[in-house]
Amino acid sequence: MSQIRVGEFAEYLNAYPLDRNWLLKQEESGMNNTTRMVYSDGEKFVLRVYENHRNDAFIRTEHEILNELQRHQLSFEVPRPVLNHASDSVTIGSEGKLAALYRYIDGNRPRADYDSHIYGLGYAAGELSLALAGLSLKPETVPQYKPYYELEDIHGSMSAEVLIGLCERSERLSKSRDKLDGLQRAREQLAGLRNQIAGLRLQWIHGDIVFTNAVAEGDRITGMLDFEFCTMDVRAMELAVAIAEFPSEDEEEAFRRIELFCSGYGEAANLTEDEVQLLPALVKIRMVDVWLHFAGRLFDGMDSDAIWHDQIERASFVCNWVDRWNEELLNSFRRHLIS
Repeated sequence: MSQIRVGEFAEYLNAYPLDRNWLLKQEESGMNNTTRMVYSDGEKFVLRVYENHRNDAFIRTEHEILNELQRHQLSFEVPRPVLNHASDSVTIGSEGKLAALYRYIDGNRPRADYDSHIYGLGYAAGELSLALAGLSLKPETVPQYKPYYELEDIHGSMSAEVLIGLCERSERLSKSRDKLDGLQRAREQLAGLRNQIAGLRLQWIHGDIVFTNAVAEGDRITGMLDFEFCTMDVRAMELAVAIAEFPSEDEEEAFRRIELFCSGYGEAANLTEDEVQLLPALVKIRMVDVWLHFAGRLFDGMDSDAIWHDQIERASFVCNWVDRWNEELLNSFRRHLIS
């Protein structure tokens, strides 16, 4: 991996109490932010430069939650923000971009085909859900993101007409028109459940528990990452986001992995019958939300047609899979998630 020491990052790192011979490496990075690994005086850190907004309230909410979680006896680590010379965990660059530095959590990404990791991520999700429910946050700490079930508030600009227009941009997308129409019907059905979903138990959730946002060592889940999208939402949504990752062409194996994940979650936390009844719909809400998010990115010129095409295919597949396995899913959820 090439080593990078460029002025764009130096102004952020010079704001922190690091060794002057710090070393910067590009090892991995997400779609929304720029991430670099920082080596200083025998320690490793993660520098995140936020590319998708310049509102420090988003990051301060994330950091308040992370700092409070440090007080809980969790079986895994969560990111620890580092204070800069101004005793602040948020650093503002000369061009207005925001950055934060975190202590690195050792380990590798867990594997979605490794049973102990599937079960362990489920257990960690349940454990984290309990901890988030018991947070004592400052009164000024408020959610910066709307809950998933507010689909129309979040993605109202992506009307059926706009989506059809996007679909007509290329031959590849036009071939997915039937699947787009199916997703639009699912969107309308889910919008009809909005009030029923909003009546479920609300609490802070991580909002993006997936294998790429976790750390494992051996068989154990040892870290949970990327709390950027923490918000107040229905408790069961935490599970729905993770479950949406599992559906695949090998349908029986996908169902087995969902059962394994839920059995891990159920060892740490439980849901109610009302939550279980709506969990399949929440899985579909996750997929429709992602589909509409990437529609917006295409509309704004941020992505290629190919990216949205893949999102249409995946969202359509998962929503249809959930419908086919609805009864089996509900029975499994009752076995593993209701005490």
